[in-house]
Amino acid sequence: MTMQKAVALAHLRVAYGPGDDDDEEVVSTPAQPVTAPRLLPVPSAWWDTSAVTSRPLSPVPEEARNARQFVRELLACWGLAELSDDAEVIIGELVVNAVRHGLRTVPSQSPAALRLCMLRRAGEVMLAVTDPSNEGPRPRQPDWAGESGRGLQIVGALSDVWGWSPIDGHGKAVWAVLRNP
Repeated sequence: MTMQKAVALAHLRVAYGPGDDDDEEVVSTPAQPVTAPRLLPVPSAWWDTSAVTSRPLSPVPEEARNARQFVRELLACWGLAELSDDAEVIIGELVVNAVRHGLRTVPSQSPAALRLCMLRRAGEVMLAVTDPSNEGPRPRQPDWAGESGRGLQIVGALSDVWGWSPIDGHGKAVWAVLRNP
């Protein structure tokens, strides 16, 4: 599913939720199942290896814009610009979720509490955001009129696989993999 299709489906569900039968030409879209994230245990030091390109993130939702720009520029440098549109949407959702939910349970936030990580492997790119919370991501079925709750559905729709990995003593990484077409 392309980024445009995933975003369009999310918007259609908001605009034409249950009970909106005013326009008979509107095609009803079935609710997409909420995909559960994969738990992928990796050594905690893995996120700090030289193979992973990373940068710290500020603990504000507006940081998603900077993260999207970083991802676009790095993918262009790697010759993978065709993945940029989907990667930007994914990383934006992951950053906002980390700021909203990943910092909520942590009493004090260190300057490097959030990080954006990218790993280029043969035929694919892994995008990740680390945060200090030990709680795994919880996709939910959003209310049709709600303004939130679709982010992880979009991540699941755009990525080939997504999930999370605990980081011993440091929280977790929520990640998504995009395969090079």
